[in-house]
Amino acid sequence: MVNPFEKRATEYLQQDEAFLAVVTPEPLATFFEKPAKSGKLYDRLAMVIGTPGSGKTTLARLFKYSTLRVLLRNRGFETYKNLIDALTACAAIKESRPALIGCRISLESEYREFWEFPYPDALKASLTVALLQARAVLGWLRDAEAAGIALEDIEIIPRPDADAALEAIGGTMGIDLQRRAREMESAIYEISAALVPPEIDEVEQNMAATAYRPLDVIDGFRLKDGGEVVQTIPLVIFDDAHYLHPNQLLALQRWLARRELRVARWILTRLDALNPSDVLIEGQNVFEEDEPGLKRAREITAIWMQSSEGRANQRRAFRKMAKDMAGRYLSQMEVFNRRSLNSLGDLLSTHVDSLSPSKAEKLESKVNAIQRRYKITADRRAGLEREVIDYLEKSGELSDDLKLAMLAILLERYVNRTPQRGLFENEEGGDTEPSRPLSAGPDIADGAKIHLLHQFDRPYFFGIDTLCDASSENAEQFLHLAARLVAQSETQLIRSKSPTLTSQVQHNLLQKRAEEMIRDWDFPLHHSVRRLSKGIADQCIVKSLEGNASLKGGANAFGILQEEFDLIPKLQPDLAKVLQFGVAYNAFVLVPNHNAKNKVWCLVELSGLLLIKNGLTLKRGGFLERRVEDLVRLAGEV
Repeated sequence: MVNPFEKRATEYLQQDEAFLAVVTPEPLATFFEKPAKSGKLYDRLAMVIGTPGSGKTTLARLFKYSTLRVLLRNRGFETYKNLIDALTACAAIKESRPALIGCRISLESEYREFWEFPYPDALKASLTVALLQARAVLGWLRDAEAAGIALEDIEIIPRPDADAALEAIGGTMGIDLQRRAREMESAIYEISAALVPPEIDEVEQNMAATAYRPLDVIDGFRLKDGGEVVQTIPLVIFDDAHYLHPNQLLALQRWLARRELRVARWILTRLDALNPSDVLIEGQNVFEEDEPGLKRAREITAIWMQSSEGRANQRRAFRKMAKDMAGRYLSQMEVFNRRSLNSLGDLLSTHVDSLSPSKAEKLESKVNAIQRRYKITADRRAGLEREVIDYLEKSGELSDDLKLAMLAILLERYVNRTPQRGLFENEEGGDTEPSRPLSAGPDIADGAKIHLLHQFDRPYFFGIDTLCDASSENAEQFLHLAARLVAQSETQLIRSKSPTLTSQVQHNLLQKRAEEMIRDWDFPLHHSVRRLSKGIADQCIVKSLEGNASLKGGANAFGILQEEFDLIPKLQPDLAKVLQFGVAYNAFVLVPNHNAKNKVWCLVELSGLLLIKNGLTLKRGGFLERRVEDLVRLAGEV
């Protein structure tokens, strides 16, 4: 079988059973459970916003009636239990029955063409909305039929005050609804497919311009399913909304945000479809401030699939999701499945080989040179060395190279915390206590590992947790990185070797893959994003390699004062677009309202791919203080 990590398996699995077997429930709990429990997921417009590969389209497929029905039919299998529980928590399943009938409409096809017509915006919006409604009805009916329900056993539950509008959509029965929807779709498609757009008068006289508003009429669906009558909430999911013209998307939002609509409706889009201020300024909503008669917080539920809130919890949740997803994908590969190898973490060694004798000798010489240069006593060195050994023994990472690298950092810190010696002071003038105690811990260890990476090529990026953290909470990025490791493990198995990858092999493969993915960037303004990210990375490397590891594991971000950063969309619109596309395509992560040094900052943090490529720490929080002018200069440098 083709490596499923390479191809995003969920997009190529047509059978619901196969699809459900590889879907992990964690994103449902992370992003959808809270708004569902608060009643804000199905009664108003929901905007689901995320980077490419964050799993929006995969999640949309879960909310189809036919998919839910297959899932419940297999409820006895342990594989599906967690997914059923997650969908129940999201109110998609109630009393062991599907509570929704969903359809997904991709907006990447001909819909934008409507906005190129020489018609008034109101007419173009009307044609778009009519076509979308016709296809929504057809989508719901197809979903029910896919579940084995005949059209004769499908009817809608109309609003009680919609008699005239009910007649315009064909009535309540499935057969009549389908006939009318097909008529509308055909009439509108003839307009969009015409080589020369018809005259406005001709369009207005065409039946496409007549009243057809099924979403204003339908309250629910009543289905006769296996001898039972099931009532469901209709859900329409408009995917890939970033393909629409900005004004067209805004018109779609206005229409769907109306409170009188009874159907559940979601818009799935990427961050680059929003205004720069929506992406850069936390708390900014995805609807215009001055839209009359609409309260954004009340009318729209925004679900951000990347958020600056609760980042530690998000990282833990993503690790759990990624490990589960990797296990499900491995089970699809016969070479691993027949050997019961269903945990990617078991294939990734966390042991690091010792440095070669020549490199170890250079490291020892470096530490001795620091001691001699600063006239540090043997007793002081021995005390610091005991501190390092005690920590490494507790952490289970005791090795000579890591011990020496940590000792070098502590020696540098000792010098910074003691009074400067005079030029002619006796070299054996005794020991001096530091102004603050020195201790070895995980932060010192991480700084030492970064030093060893850059100075002695010791591997740093290895192990399943590192792989997850380097993916920047993006499922597709995780799969692309993991694919290279899985392919190498598969090759070793085929050659009758151990499938476990050494830390050095993992590190080399991940760095090579990250470089390839960055080289393949082709999104708007990617040249400027690449220049800006390189400038940030170069300065972070210099800071990270300071002898005393002043930022622990080092820096991986620029920090801009929040009040200064908030003015970027207004004062620096070109820079705002660069940052927006960098965030939208997983080059940067923005961390607003970060409190440090008695000030509030917005961190422009490099994504996992850039951290792997440049050998920077995956630990968060280390940043360099900079100004907006620094970002402008770096983004514009050739």
